Amino acid sequence: MSLKAWVVAGMAASALAMGPASASSTVGKKADMERMEGAQLIEFAAQPYIQFREDIDHVSANKPQDEASMRDAYYRLASHDNRTMAASWIAYAAMIAADTPEFSAAVEKKMKKRGGAAAFEAELAANPGMIRQLPGADKAIAAIMAFSTNDAARIRDVGDSFIADAYDLQKVAWARREIAQSGMDRVDSALRYAAKRQWADYDRKVKPKRNGAVRPDLVKNASWSKEWSGEAKPVNPAARPGTIVSKALILGAHYTMNSARTEHLASFGTSKKSERCFTNAQMNLDQCIAATRTPYEEAFCLGQHALNDMSSCVGWPAGAGAAGS
Repeated sequence: MSLKAWVVAGMAASALAMGPASASSTVGKKADMERMEGAQLIEFAAQPYIQFREDIDHVSANKPQDEASMRDAYYRLASHDNRTMAASWIAYAAMIAADTPEFSAAVEKKMKKRGGAAAFEAELAANPGMIRQLPGADKAIAAIMAFSTNDAARIRDVGDSFIADAYDLQKVAWARREIAQSGMDRVDSALRYAAKRQWADYDRKVKPKRNGAVRPDLVKNASWSKEWSGEAKPVNPAARPGTIVSKALILGAHYTMNSARTEHLASFGTSKKSERCFTNAQMNLDQCIAATRTPYEEAFCLGQHALNDMSSCVGWPAGAGAAGS
């Protein structure tokens, strides 16, 4: 069966009511977060997004050359929990805000006023919308919109390359050979992989300045960098930063003040729209894999859903991709 015919038939037959293969246990991580506070808490919350970036780098640099490596790519990309990814995107965006000199300087100025950081915290709690009027907020918003746009472009580039490879692999013997394990069995295997996967703890140490303020060190040419994507795409001029960006600014202020607590993440570190997008992308991936019979079909699923759909989830706050329906 040609790839085009498989896509049409497979998608029509794969309306499966299943959870995404990324439903890994986060009990240990939640216990860790409950013991944390301050900027370190936001650093920890941002880690899953950085781990996702590293998996993008891995699958881009190690394109599947056989059935086993195709499976490895699927397991890696399917193991990112939808709710964790949504929250982690916001936490990383908060770090970008805190790394914006004009914004962090405005927060530090607030910390010097009467009542100090506690007074500014109370002001934020009473009127969260004021964060956008803070001097430097426009610069922080621009930095977040750029990160969202550029990361989405990088991920989509990798996704498009997987889709192109899928067509080329129809001419390769190992990629045309029918896989012994059924599609649903592979989805189940991905669930087990996700549940057991050992995630790195980056252990980035937070070092407050004399006034108690903290600045993240988002190093160039590393997975934590704002320039990770290597892209410099123009931000969609029609895009308007929404609530998710305001939440990132508030958490960015708490990062700078080293004052973040779990209740701040509960209030500002979530987005139902973002969760829904990541959930749908991961569910579509599992549905697609369940319908596959050959590795070249798997390559298409990875490109379309594990990468391009996820690109939309990373980029929609900046108008760089449509959120999952």
